[in-house]
Amino acid sequence: MIRSLKVVRPVAASVHYKPGMPAGISQLRNSTSAAYDLTTINKWRDSVLGKKSVLWDRMDSRQVTLLDQTIRPHLPPAYPKHPRNSELGDILENTAMVPGAHLVYFPSHANEFQLSPDGYHADEAPPEPFYQRVWAGGLIKCNTANPLRVSNLSSQTKYISDVTIKERMGADPLILVQLALEMNNRYGYSVSEYRNLAYMKPIELKRKIVRHNRDPDFSHELTPTEIMLFRYSALSWNSHRIHYDVAYAQNVENHPGLLVHGPLTCTLLLQLLQTYMPAGMGLQSFDYRAVSPMYCQQKVTLNGRWMPDHSRSRTTNGARLCEMWATNNDGGLAMKGVATIVPLNSV
Repeated sequence: MIRSLKVVRPVAASVHYKPGMPAGISQLRNSTSAAYDLTTINKWRDSVLGKKSVLWDRMDSRQVTLLDQTIRPHLPPAYPKHPRNSELGDILENTAMVPGAHLVYFPSHANEFQLSPDGYHADEAPPEPFYQRVWAGGLIKCNTANPLRVSNLSSQTKYISDVTIKERMGADPLILVQLALEMNNRYGYSVSEYRNLAYMKPIELKRKIVRHNRDPDFSHELTPTEIMLFRYSALSWNSHRIHYDVAYAQNVENHPGLLVHGPLTCTLLLQLLQTYMPAGMGLQSFDYRAVSPMYCQQKVTLNGRWMPDHSRSRTTNGARLCEMWATNNDGGLAMKGVATIVPLNSV
């Protein structure tokens, strides 16, 4: 029996941009949404929903050291240093992983010819013609009492937890795919993540300038480079061509240049938070959404703002909330989210 696919229908025809739409998607006025085969998508959804895969990783110290070498030059000088092996220069074994480091572990076993034409994972993609993909956001939760640690054998269980069709007024629909991931080490649960991907028919992506009228408590500017994007693609085993193949990005997916990875932006925001983390506190969760794309060799500003007490930034267990966001070179919002930090001795 094929389960019924959720279809989210629009409620207004006059809206040009809707909050919650994935990165860089503009609605086109007066265009006509083409028909799509709901039966085919339903069958695909039924075949992949809840199907679990398990990957193991040794959390190699060289891998996280190379991640540090990739991002540290682009972070504030006060970004905390990690203990190093005096002979090898790698981050010491058993060191707690920084938030977001799990994104460069547990590489897919798929070979080149098992990938989609854009270089990304074919097993997460709906049927054609919905093959243009963007990273739409996610939720990361951390067990502060049992973090992933360098050189510790760990597992990652992954499955597609939800598939939804989002219809849009005057534009073709989106296929929203949510991945659920859980990482465990020998002591049990360490990190979980919900990852949201949006698939669509090939379109002309136009970046909307959405202002974020907040004054940050701390911020940092950087300019992503081709080397930074290439190294992060290699470390995360991410062969999506929009991050390193400029001809493909421009001529096939109609971007002005190479795109900065969604998970890289998320990681940079989390490391900015690490730089200004109050003593004795650690990340419990980060709930974030991509709003518009950022491109290579264009200025990016990372921002953080402690949310005031009256808006529940402090709770009875000592937790605090911090609003985090990134803006692009036009001053528009690129990614935003809320981080929850807790005392490290809290359960």
